[in-house]
Amino acid sequence: MSETTALYCRVSTADQDLSRQRQITSEYATDRLGVEPAEIELYLDKQTGTNTDRDGYRDLMNDIENGEIRQVIASEVSRISRSVRDFSATVERIVDENSVGLHILDMGIDLDPNDSDPYTRAFLTVAATFAELEAEIKRENVREGIAAAQEQGKWHGRPPFGFDVGSEGYLTPNDDYEKAVVALDELDKGASKRKLACSLGISRSTVRKIADNRERYTAD
Repeated sequence: MSETTALYCRVSTADQDLSRQRQITSEYATDRLGVEPAEIELYLDKQTGTNTDRDGYRDLMNDIENGEIRQVIASEVSRISRSVRDFSATVERIVDENSVGLHILDMGIDLDPNDSDPYTRAFLTVAATFAELEAEIKRENVREGIAAAQEQGKWHGRPPFGFDVGSEGYLTPNDDYEKAVVALDELDKGASKRKLACSLGISRSTVRKIADNRERYTAD
């Protein structure tokens, strides 16, 4: 059996920083599980996690099914998937069908293919349900934030970060809009404005303006 330990890390946009996930999963592998660095393989995805159509995920699953992986480590349930159906299918595919261990750090859960606890499975399903609910709430808040910005009427002057002024004079989201949503999400988790500015490639003053005008981007 392979001795390779897979670290699976994912962020929802290409601008978010993967370093924290990489650090905590690799430290868990070496410090808690005694894995040698040479036995660690990293699988990364920088795109939406609402489904399992991801390159890093596909590579991981292929390697698992080829017998190249001993165990998988992820920092959170939502890193695997924010869909309960996809999450349950992934756990079954990893643990049950291929006898690979699964460690989910935020829940403190270790799934051993040789000792599957039904209570642990039930707890994981509940956690995945809440992750899916959180993702849907965020999507709804974004939709409401866009609607609120459009209801403010025609915009005069320079548009705020994340918006362009459309042909009829109303604010319309541009490619930077999601950066603003990510910034607010990370600020709520305690991230510093300086670190966010660096990871998102924007100025601290822009991060501050986003925070001061939260209602433009999401609806609470």
